[in-house]
Amino acid sequence: MADKAGADQTEDGGREVVATDDVPGEPMDVDVRRSGDASVIRLAGEIDMLTTPTLRARVTEELQEGPSILVLDMLAVEFLGSSGLALLVEALDESRNRAVALRLVADSRPVSRPLQATGLTDLFDMYSSVEDALAA
Repeated sequence: MADKAGADQTEDGGREVVATDDVPGEPMDVDVRRSGDASVIRLAGEIDMLTTPTLRARVTEELQEGPSILVLDMLAVEFLGSSGLALLVEALDESRNRAVALRLVADSRPVSRPLQATGLTDLFDMYSSVEDALAA
């Protein structure tokens, strides 16, 4: 299941586990799960200039799969830098172009504070849990 290339696909409790980038010492972990017509990307660690390209690739890949809902679970994000904020805006634009509902799970200070400080909270559908985001 810990395949950076994303080639392994296994069933896990009714959810398809697509890939996990969980490399010790790396500043960000990415876990992608698909369930029905929804994709959930769970992020942990730091989203900055170093990690944004990896996240951009994952978001683009999931949007190309054509889910009706893409949830970015950011509850375990410890830092959200300006490049991460820019990526979120890019993801929102691309999701709208593809008619995909982009939902953020961002009920933590390291994520909500930069979103509020930049006025971006009004652009996103934000939830306090993945379950709420999928049920909306």
